[in-house]
Amino acid sequence: MRVLLARVAEDGGLGVMTELNRLTYPRVQIPAGQAMRCTDFAAKTNATRGVRQKKEAEAAAAKRQREAELRRQHLASVMERADTLWSGLDPLMDQKIASAYDQAATQLQELRDAYAQAGDIGSFQQKLREFRVRYSNRPAMLRRIEKL
Repeated sequence: MRVLLARVAEDGGLGVMTELNRLTYPRVQIPAGQAMRCTDFAAKTNATRGVRQKKEAEAAAAKRQREAELRRQHLASVMERADTLWSGLDPLMDQKIASAYDQAATQLQELRDAYAQAGDIGSFQQKLREFRVRYSNRPAMLRRIEKL
């Protein structure tokens, strides 16, 4: 201990501190684990990726199913209000502006999908023909609904 104190007094404190740390806290030998081969690592990576992709696919399928159910419910509510929606198209057409035509075209698409879901597309086609005849003098509107 006197030797160490003498070294500290001679301005060798840093070396003494290092030596004391080494004596007090000996190096711990970390046991070397079994090394993983590249092929094992690749196989583990592929398995993990497969599990992740399967979970993502299941989540996406569940999301699509929820969205399809919501769409089905929405179209059922549209079908319940079909008469009101058909009669609501006339005030939109009376406005004679592009945004009203867009809104009418959107409602007609919703009605088409609702009638198709209900299995009554013939009734929709008949009402659409009547609508086209009634507004045959509105080419801008007819262009918007030509694919219906």
